[in-house]
Amino acid sequence: MAPFSIAMPNISDEKYIKHALLEYNYGIIKMTKSGNTKLLKGKLSKDVYEKLMVWADSWKFNNLAMVAKINDLKFSKINYNENNATIQTMENWTFAYVDLSTRDYALEPVNIFYHMNYTLVKGKDRWKIIAIKHIKEKKFTKEKIHNSVLKPKKEEKVD
Repeated sequence: MAPFSIAMPNISDEKYIKHALLEYNYGIIKMTKSGNTKLLKGKLSKDVYEKLMVWADSWKFNNLAMVAKINDLKFSKINYNENNATIQTMENWTFAYVDLSTRDYALEPVNIFYHMNYTLVKGKDRWKIIAIKHIKEKKFTKEKIHNSVLKPKKEEKVD
């Protein structure tokens, strides 16, 4: 197997890699709304899928549901060879947990910035996520939800 290179993937591979990440992230939201934990099964390695199911089952056992939305999601340059890819994302999420018996928040909405690293492998007809690494997370106030920490600060002019 060839070592990872920093070459850019072709346009269709880049598109499919990003699509796999969008399917995963928005799939989590769909999964939590519908309760259908099979939504992501074929899109993740067995290991990643099982970790996600432990997380989802912990909500169910505690009579909780997660309500979430993605405010912003940015992709880094893809490190790629013909069968493997790594890509980092900067994700701006708002989520809360709802107690299903009372329909009240068990955890009030929280805004969090996540810096993530994903490893993917190319299968017959799609890219599959085989590893997810949490690099950094930071909570921020509701006032700054769209004043995203994902954007670089502008330098002030000095006269």
